Amino acid sequence: MQAAPPPVVTQELRIIDPEGHDRIVMSAAGGAPQIKMMRPDGHDGLAITLDGAGRASIRLANPLATGPKAALEVDDKGAHVKFDREGGASSYLFLNNEGASGVVLIDSQGVRRLNITLDAAGTVAITRFDAQGRALP
Repeated sequence: MQAAPPPVVTQELRIIDPEGHDRIVMSAAGGAPQIKMMRPDGHDGLAITLDGAGRASIRLANPLATGPKAALEVDDKGAHVKFDREGGASSYLFLNNEGASGVVLIDSQGVRRLNITLDAAGTVAITRFDAQGRALP
């Protein structure tokens, strides 16, 4: 049986396409590990990162400038899946560190319009908001 080759040790590895453009970048430079997959235009298409506290995120870019972007993240408050569109529209699903979960919908003007939450004790709350962000009865 052949011995395994020695490991490659570096702070950054770049994989390029035939034209010499970065397409995959794996890096630990700066202390925070990340893997990025680049679109042909050089912008990030996918980024997988760990922050200084070890919390992970995956960010998906949209090649359509006006299209939505997506993120799956763990942060200091909990975990969430978030969708954002330029101009303000957003929606997210979350589970916080205390065990509460929910869905939030934000309109194209950046105004919160709907919250659906389930607290750790099992109580459900649904709150609708008007176009100015005021809770409706």
